[in-house]
Amino acid sequence: MSESTQNLRVERTIDECLRARAERRRRSYRIASGEEIERGLERWMRDELGTGVRVENVSRAPGGASKENFFFDCVDGECRREMLFRLDPGESIVETHRLREFQLLRAAEGTVAVPHAIAVDGEGTRFERPAMVMAKVEGRTQPALGETTSGVGIGYEPAIRDELAADFVDSLVRLHAIDWRTKDISAFDVPPPGTIDAAAWTLNWWDRVYREDHVEEHPVIVYAIEWLRRHLPPAERIAIVHGDYRNGNFLYDDRARMTAILDWELGHLGDPHEDLGWIVNHLFTMKDERGRRLCCGLLEREPLIERYERGAGWKVDRERLRFYEILNNLKLAVITHTTGLRIARGKATHLAASMSLIHAFGHRYVTELARALGIAGERS
Repeated sequence: MSESTQNLRVERTIDECLRARAERRRRSYRIASGEEIERGLERWMRDELGTGVRVENVSRAPGGASKENFFFDCVDGECRREMLFRLDPGESIVETHRLREFQLLRAAEGTVAVPHAIAVDGEGTRFERPAMVMAKVEGRTQPALGETTSGVGIGYEPAIRDELAADFVDSLVRLHAIDWRTKDISAFDVPPPGTIDAAAWTLNWWDRVYREDHVEEHPVIVYAIEWLRRHLPPAERIAIVHGDYRNGNFLYDDRARMTAILDWELGHLGDPHEDLGWIVNHLFTMKDERGRRLCCGLLEREPLIERYERGAGWKVDRERLRFYEILNNLKLAVITHTTGLRIARGKATHLAASMSLIHAFGHRYVTELARALGIAGERS
């Protein structure tokens, strides 16, 4: 690690997982077989749930650009429960910490719809890599005829859109209102309110990832990091921030009810403006049948912000929102343009070909970052 990277203050568990990644890059990578996964899961579930438990029907879940995901059945006598197993690959498009994800799911359960977190192995003692198990939740991420695999461009049926939009925004209000001081969040550092630490720690995280992953410098990314560092805003309130709250990252049913918010791995304690800046990101918008641009395919920007304000009871600071829009675009640019290429070259992943494709789309994210900064043309 370079001296400049060492000087970038990040949370201790983020530092831990980035150091672990650097160590894994010096070792060879092998994809575990289905038989190995099944045997290891059965031993784990017996330790957690009882010696009579059996594991059956292990199958790799589709997608999973950041983690290896497997569905399986956990059988105990006549009881059969469907579960999801998340395993860190050799390299991930986002390097995150399984204990953090586990603790956030437990903290949010009962307030918003989340999968029940069952077990976590943050040290990687069972599969040589960190892992976690959660309950499988029924629902879908997009319309039955939807074809997008990420969240970019997902829209929703007009008949359920209004109700789904209300649930989406109101769930975020409830998430941000959780009293995290009463929860087990031992894997997190707490940025003091009234300081720039919340913004600085997040910027430092992605600055460090960029420095450790880039093959050659990209002027737009470098400029964005410099701009953000000059404009770090203080956080008036500290909340649980999901970090990836958008279309594609929640499940819903035919009644327009969200059945689960997914992908908590980027969550942390920070400024709630960060989640709002993710939701209104231009990349996650789409035009409806009337030509209106809907944030996350659900609601126009200002009505969405106004609904959030009514529920939360405080006014969104538009300048602070712009800062986090730019910071979030930086994250996306680093993930796709920089880390995607690094992983594709290293091939220490179950999705090496997909990483090459993700990198190929990196130009779109870098262009959006430039537009957010005001150094490129207007959006269409």
